[in-house]
Amino acid sequence: KLLQSGNSKLGAKMLMFNIPAAKEICGRKCPGCYSYKAYRIYPNVLPAQQLRYEASQKSTFVNDIFSEIKRKRTPFKYIRWHGSAGEFYSQEYIDKVAEIAKKVPSITFYAYTKRLSDFDFSKLASLPNFILINSLHFGKLNYGPLSEAPSNAFICPSYTGATCGDSCTYCQTKQAQTHGVWFKQH
Repeated sequence: KLLQSGNSKLGAKMLMFNIPAAKEICGRKCPGCYSYKAYRIYPNVLPAQQLRYEASQKSTFVNDIFSEIKRKRTPFKYIRWHGSAGEFYSQEYIDKVAEIAKKVPSITFYAYTKRLSDFDFSKLASLPNFILINSLHFGKLNYGPLSEAPSNAFICPSYTGATCGDSCTYCQTKQAQTHGVWFKQH
């Protein structure tokens, strides 16, 4: 199973694809990385993420994900790529993700990345159904205390109880790709 149901902050109409957050994959270890904290609390998630990472390296990855999407019986509207962990780790991987999104134009995909300067994301970001949000949009990581949020930032309302993909759909729009989003640090 490569796609999983969303976590408590993500709505019922959302699936996720996660791979491990590790310096070897992400290219960095960010201070306060919530994935590392989650691994300490929920160590059982790491093996499944490792299996997804290995699956993403196979030549069959695009068709494997596409087949899984077609088999889903419960309707969904969104797939959050790297929903709780992971990062784009190679150009080949980015190109595979673009192929997947092209195959299912009725699904909106979205992801956050700190690696815009490391790879060519132009194909992926230009797809009408893929929203690629720069995690460094404001010149630094896009999370922290609300007092540090830039005045022009859209502030994710999840800390007020909003559910991503249900009561808030900002990150599933091209506006988020252009203007970024700020998360309250928790």
